[in-house]
Amino acid sequence: MGAPRASRTVHYTVCKGQRAVSHFISFVRIPALAIRQHLRPLAPLGILEEDSLALRVWPNDIDFNLHMNNSRYLSIMDYARTHLLARTHLLSHILRARWQPLVGAVWMTYRRSLPLFATFTLASRLLCWDERWFYLEQIFTCREGLAAVGWVKGHLRDSNGVVAPQQAIGHVAPGLASPPMPDSIAQWNELTREKLRVS
Repeated sequence: MGAPRASRTVHYTVCKGQRAVSHFISFVRIPALAIRQHLRPLAPLGILEEDSLALRVWPNDIDFNLHMNNSRYLSIMDYARTHLLARTHLLSHILRARWQPLVGAVWMTYRRSLPLFATFTLASRLLCWDERWFYLEQIFTCREGLAAVGWVKGHLRDSNGVVAPQQAIGHVAPGLASPPMPDSIAQWNELTREKLRVS
């Protein structure tokens, strides 16, 4: 099965046959997704399944090199993670509990440029979690192959502090344990701890 086809409508993309708001600025599009999810929910997805969005590079995404600005990748990744949360039904629990999702670290590798009007796919999935953090992988793929890959760790907070990831997962997948943490993520954590000890 091929990648989802990008819509011709500027403010939308097609995701597995459904429209999804995608090209507003983050300040608008993420709340818009939450409202849309309440009114007309996206197709459900298992907590460990991959969510894929078909997107296009627009003039507001580019820098002076006429390709997508590196900071824009992070903005689009924010939206894609919210889209993943919506499809796994975690978003509704986060909103109901008034938990605050926060990013702790992002590790990006850029492989190919995404020029103006290029189409690309952003695939997001939850890799694992521990007593504090969720770990996600987000992959940008263009016609020529891998464009960029990012690893993100984030957590949820309430008025008492960090919400245990297993507690959050229990709302949508009771009894599901985290997959084993990939060695690369464990090494990333160790490198982070070393840097924090130095500072």
